[in-house]
Amino acid sequence: MILFAVSRRPGRAFGAVAALALAGLAGCASAPTPDGFNKKPVLPTENYSAKVVETPDQVALAVHVEGVSAAQQAALAAFVDRWRSGGGGAVVLKTPTDAASADQARAMTYAVQSQLEMMGVPSDRIQLAAYVSGDPKTPVLVSFERASVTTPDCRGGWDNMTSTMSNEPYKHFGCALTANIAAQIADPRDLVNPPALAPGDNTRRQVVLGKYREGKTTASEKDDQASGAVSSAVKQ
Repeated sequence: MILFAVSRRPGRAFGAVAALALAGLAGCASAPTPDGFNKKPVLPTENYSAKVVETPDQVALAVHVEGVSAAQQAALAAFVDRWRSGGGGAVVLKTPTDAASADQARAMTYAVQSQLEMMGVPSDRIQLAAYVSGDPKTPVLVSFERASVTTPDCRGGWDNMTSTMSNEPYKHFGCALTANIAAQIADPRDLVNPPALAPGDNTRRQVVLGKYREGKTTASEKDDQASGAVSSAVKQ
């Protein structure tokens, strides 16, 4: 309880009241807040996050005297499709140095390089390398680093939310959301860096601005196939 001393001089009484009021406000400001009152809310992405890892996507091609076979061409075509969808990074082409015939191994490597270039892989993206395997029948290796996402495991460890009196987020809060986003993303590298924007359609922009200046409608014309009607019930 705060007691105010009354003075015969109004100025002194007002000064005492103001001083005591300010002291009370200072005491309220310095009072400790309840636990968790100013606690930052936990976001789903803070508890769980999808991690992007790079793993080698590799194709082994046996050395043939006649060059790249039809089955190997199909395997290279599928490899190039995966490489293109994976961002089109560097492709490493490794030649075995301890093959039974070094000349045939080099010829096979050049044949594979030509196939890759014909399938759309730029020559500056192909890196030639050599490796030792210890097997004279070792193949020519073609590989690139493929990005993939590791999702959190949300199957176990769930809290019993019916027997808690706390309003805090439960242990698995955000786990399913993060796992679903990671499973649906087309290019995992978008989780690391955003993709570059494609250039705008300048031709379409000029058409729209031209119609706007002429006072015409800038919206696209209505297609008759896009129109429809809701069927109505017929009373008997």
